[in-house]
Amino acid sequence: MEIKKDTKQHILETAFLLFLRNSYKAVTLKEIIRETGLSNGAFYHHFESKESLFKEIIDTYLLRIARQIYEYYPKDSLWNFIQDTLADAEKILNKLEPILLKEGGGINFLTFMFESYRLFPDTQSELNKLHKLEFAAWVEMIDIAKTKGEIRAELPAELIARMFIYLPDGAYMDFLIDENLEKYRFAHRRLWEGLYNTLKT
Repeated sequence: MEIKKDTKQHILETAFLLFLRNSYKAVTLKEIIRETGLSNGAFYHHFESKESLFKEIIDTYLLRIARQIYEYYPKDSLWNFIQDTLADAEKILNKLEPILLKEGGGINFLTFMFESYRLFPDTQSELNKLHKLEFAAWVEMIDIAKTKGEIRAELPAELIARMFIYLPDGAYMDFLIDENLEKYRFAHRRLWEGLYNTLKT
């Protein structure tokens, strides 16, 4: 069973790199099977079509990494909530790092994301749901922190939540330019911790 699991992951990783380099339409099943080094039978044991493979790649590399389980993070302090979120973000980044540093992966990842929206509109709907859950979790935690006197109360929780959510996007755009992942890691943490230190009482 472990071999089958490894084979499936090998197919996903190989096909994902091909879809990052080229469009969904440009990549053929024949090319995918050739690049994996598998027989047709071994490939079709795991995926029945290019569409089913692409959908699982979307789930694995786009939707699954967006499913941070915010409701399970401790709500004892905003600082700890930030650290838990950063720790999970680091796990996600570690998973994507080999891809993001290969073949112009950062920009190509954005292209892949927009193509998945165009081909399978449910992808965008699912991401929108996940973003709403993320926003609600931040608002809840910020309200708790304000009630406890951990941070100043004058700014609306919704505004602070959006600042925490949107700040890493700017750091990611910087990464797309210079492809320095360590710089992105540092900037993400520094921005969040800097914002917290600005807000704390």
